[in-house]
Amino acid sequence: MYNSNEDALKETARAATDGNVCSGMDENAFETILKTSVDEFPPNDIVKEVTPWRNAISRILTGLALCAITLNIWRLQFILPACGIVLTFLGFRALRYENRWFRNCFVIAAVRMIYYLQFLILNTTILPDIYSSSPVAPVLTFVNFSLLLVEIFCFWRGIRDVQKKIGLSPKAGSALALIIWYAVLYVCSLFSYVHPIWILAMIIGFFFIIRNIYALSKELVEAGYGVHPVTSKITNPCIVVSLLAILVTGGILGYLFGGSYPMDWKKVDPSEQSEVEAVKAQLLDLGFPAYVLNDLAPEDIAACAGALQVVSTAMEYPANDGRPVTIESVEDGKTYVTQTIVYDTKELLITGVGVQVQDAPERWVIFHHFLWMIHPGFYGTESIQLLPAYRLISEAWRGESEVSGRLLYDRDGETFVSSYYSLGNQAYVSNHFLWGQQPRTELFANFSLPEDGENHRGYLTYTAGKIRDGVIFDSWFKYIHQKGRLQYPVRTAMNAYMNNPFLPVEPFAKIETALQFFPTEDGVQMLVGSGNEP
Repeated sequence: MYNSNEDALKETARAATDGNVCSGMDENAFETILKTSVDEFPPNDIVKEVTPWRNAISRILTGLALCAITLNIWRLQFILPACGIVLTFLGFRALRYENRWFRNCFVIAAVRMIYYLQFLILNTTILPDIYSSSPVAPVLTFVNFSLLLVEIFCFWRGIRDVQKKIGLSPKAGSALALIIWYAVLYVCSLFSYVHPIWILAMIIGFFFIIRNIYALSKELVEAGYGVHPVTSKITNPCIVVSLLAILVTGGILGYLFGGSYPMDWKKVDPSEQSEVEAVKAQLLDLGFPAYVLNDLAPEDIAACAGALQVVSTAMEYPANDGRPVTIESVEDGKTYVTQTIVYDTKELLITGVGVQVQDAPERWVIFHHFLWMIHPGFYGTESIQLLPAYRLISEAWRGESEVSGRLLYDRDGETFVSSYYSLGNQAYVSNHFLWGQQPRTELFANFSLPEDGENHRGYLTYTAGKIRDGVIFDSWFKYIHQKGRLQYPVRTAMNAYMNNPFLPVEPFAKIETALQFFPTEDGVQMLVGSGNEP
């Protein structure tokens, strides 16, 4: 039986590997030797090891199929192509000595595998999200796609060379059709063409192409083609384990060190506001909140010189998920049960301040200030989306200065300050399930806060002038906070908001509030209740 003849089988396989049997001998003759060497034919897994052509083609076709599948659930849009690229590489690795075309496929598959590996690792950092609008991103996508087409072209030529080698008529139209299939898919993706019938037709076409290529490979086996087994000290399992180790290590490092903006924190000079003390005193007398005033840069305080009046509003907001509470109420003999969320802790204090510095026409200096009263944990990026009054009500207010501001926090009795990582207008396309795609341009302030220290805070300021009377002043401040580190791919807070303005989407939370008041001849009427909690 097989067990009693195991040594004979190993000796035969060893001879084949050394070239003593397979040189000048096809697979059918090799299988005949195996049958005569043992009383019972070995299991299928042993046969696959000594017939690498079938194994290699199966890996290549399976890999191509996995690369073509797009399932945007459970991160399969990353997992399936990764498995497909590795299988394709391992398949061409077994065929790399058969002809120069398969060797080219092996080199290209290795390049694509390295590219995709670094792509998966970089997705644990904010770098792809920062440079997603860069012209480099579509260029790299096109290069990767071009390499795939070249790989399939070499695969087609490699099969034709094998057919010539064993005396068959060279024909591999199905492999050539695969190139056309991918080209059509790429063109349709450029124009965002999606239609159920088209998707179904592409799936059916791909299925028949892969089936025909597999049938072609079986014809080669039946015609007597066999691949010389290639021995290597580096086995396929070793390659797979090494790739996984690199991926895990790179991902951990990416999450730890690549999830935040590089900020330029410096110590605050305690005497920086000494030259504007008189303006500070005047603002305090008018009711300017001291905790906001003490954080302002000297030039921002100086912009409020000659202030006529100060209006302000402050509200505390939660950045946590709260706790569910069931409330029972009885009305007309009936019991009603409602579910609500209660926030025992509110970590974020947001303050809006308006300083009137001129009358006839009115001119206001606006401040939006935030203060983390309780450290919520800062895991990556934060963003503020500001809607100034001159954008919301452009017919009544005009912008008279650029938006500016700074960030601060305390550590070991000292205060540190930094400018925002980026502050300015961002153009993007908003996707809405009712209104579809809409181009937008909005103002964002992007930053990262250190995990140590306390009293993390910052502000934005601008100046607005009145164009006509009878219209409220309305300025919105939307804070996007990252609550956790784990997300894949990693997104910045700004891009998370752009992709879904109706946050929260884990691990982000959106807190928004507004400074709203109505200037009148007798003073200012504040609009109470602006803003909402998550």
